[in-house]
Amino acid sequence: MFDIKEFFQTITILAPFTMGLVMALVTLWGKFGVSGKWQLLSSLLTGIVVGLLFYYFTNTPESAVEWFSAGLFGLIIGLTASGVYDAVKEAAGK
Repeated sequence: MFDIKEFFQTITILAPFTMGLVMALVTLWGKFGVSGKWQLLSSLLTGIVVGLLFYYFTNTPESAVEWFSAGLFGLIIGLTASGVYDAVKEAAGK
């Protein structure tokens, strides 16, 4: 059964670690030549993968609902990472 309270508790605990890792990886991808919209997309995809992995190794999903939770967590991390990347890029340009 999907427990929304547990889901948000997990996000609160894991988000700072995953966000730092995602931002570091996106910076690394930039040093390898990924730029522009591709770097924004790479932050989304990296966030999804890292989020899925972190959620998987802390909660080990066993049902479809738990896998959905893991995917949702990855999507939240990916969207947040791409938003932070875009905001920092825009602020640095001003």
